Amino acid sequence: SQVSKRTVMGRRGTIYDRRGRVLATTRTAQRLFVDPYLIEERSTFSARVGYSLGYDPVWVEKTLFQHPRSRYIVLDHRLSPQRLEQFHQLNLPGLAVEPVLVRDYPHGTLAGQLLGFVNREGQGGEGVEMKFNARLRPKPGRLTYLRDAQGRPLWVRTDAYQPHEDGESIRLSIDITIQAIAQKYLAQTVQEYGAQSGQIIIMQPYTGEILAMANVPEFDPNHYNQSKPEDWRNRAVTDMFEPGSIFKPFIWAAATQMGVAKPEELIDCTTRGWWKPARGPILRDAHPNGLLTWEQVLIKSSNIGMGKVGERLGVQKLHQIITAFGFGRSTGSGLPGEVGGLVRSPENWSATDITRVTMGQGVAVTPLQMVRAFCAIANDGFLVTPMILAAQPDAAQAVPIQERVLLPSIAAYTRSVLGRVVVEGTGRKANSSLYALFGKTGTAQLPDLEHGGYLPDGYVSSFIAGAPLDAPQLVVGCFIHHPDKKKGHYGGIVAAPAVKQVMEESLMYLGVPPQTVPRQLPPPTQLVLDD
Repeated sequence: SQVSKRTVMGRRGTIYDRRGRVLATTRTAQRLFVDPYLIEERSTFSARVGYSLGYDPVWVEKTLFQHPRSRYIVLDHRLSPQRLEQFHQLNLPGLAVEPVLVRDYPHGTLAGQLLGFVNREGQGGEGVEMKFNARLRPKPGRLTYLRDAQGRPLWVRTDAYQPHEDGESIRLSIDITIQAIAQKYLAQTVQEYGAQSGQIIIMQPYTGEILAMANVPEFDPNHYNQSKPEDWRNRAVTDMFEPGSIFKPFIWAAATQMGVAKPEELIDCTTRGWWKPARGPILRDAHPNGLLTWEQVLIKSSNIGMGKVGERLGVQKLHQIITAFGFGRSTGSGLPGEVGGLVRSPENWSATDITRVTMGQGVAVTPLQMVRAFCAIANDGFLVTPMILAAQPDAAQAVPIQERVLLPSIAAYTRSVLGRVVVEGTGRKANSSLYALFGKTGTAQLPDLEHGGYLPDGYVSSFIAGAPLDAPQLVVGCFIHHPDKKKGHYGGIVAAPAVKQVMEESLMYLGVPPQTVPRQLPPPTQLVLDD
């Protein structure tokens, strides 16, 4: 008798959404392979396999030719049910199937980049599969048994059996229904404006839980090898861009809190529509504005008004504000490939930066950083850590550390002013008849990496909003890269309608009662000066 050893494979852990719906699971499939030594009719074999099972006969012949000495040549790692049925009818010597464990993503392209995929070696590639690979991966077992002269198993030695361990299952913060809503409107927007790509992120502002993270172009992890590697990338955390005007609320709120700008003061934004700062080039507004209150500077998105207050703040305070809101460092989400954006240290700022940074130029951010920072305005002033795992209901779980960046009164006042952006300012296309939104538009030029300066027709059109205004439940950010300028490129035109639709459908799905008339908050009377 002879001794044989065998590895016993376990199942990889299942990935669920926050409500326990399966996002990724392991199932048994059939692998199709050929043993050329058992083929009886070599001349007709490739043609019969090809035409019966729907493969290219030339490809089948070529695959067999590439492995002339092998007795095990895989033709299909995962047979479709139709092909499996046709295989059983074929009954062709030399062609066989064997059961294999495969990773299955029942929702196809939904959250594809976020989930990632599992490669042929059983390792997580990209996304959640990669981040939690050690937890999800099974531990294989070992089996040693005796065989007779014909190779048939006789018995297993009890001391030589080590059982396998299945991988641990995990529950994500993602809600697959909200994810589907986000992907639907994102895909429509990218198509309508002929854009290259886009992202939508939806976060719960108090817990930091990510309810949806959508990317277009989409990617189906069931067929990862049929798509380009750049489509696997979760651009919501791996790609940086200059944010433009969606950056203004953070500077505006902090300057208000520091007392550097007073809510009721008038700022001369010039009747010419342009202004020359003390240092650096001319700033322009989309329209000449004349005198504006500090509130109107944000509502009308005046670059000049923001630039003038930037000069009052100076380099050190501006840098302090930007870093306090989490820019220039990773959000702590732990998602693979996440970058920290780009914020230069104060000594490396140019004369131009003091006025440019206030309007979202001269810094680079990720979509997740932007949505996270906006959550601080929604949740009364806390910078939360984005969470991709569902929050555990048991009290034993530690609450993630939160940093206070705004006073509750300042955050509420900023929400009130951002509510007017949606009703009377640049975000009017996001004005909902169901919920009061507060938000900010952004239209940022893309840098010309070859020649310096900016691309004449390259833009990121974005809109971030929270709702309902009086008790925010969700923050939604939409970022559309390289829209066709002939079709539209302003954030208020391109991205705002998608955010409105996503917000309405998501809040209705969550059972949040409609609330359309928010309280107009007066400016906080006790402004705490914070140096």
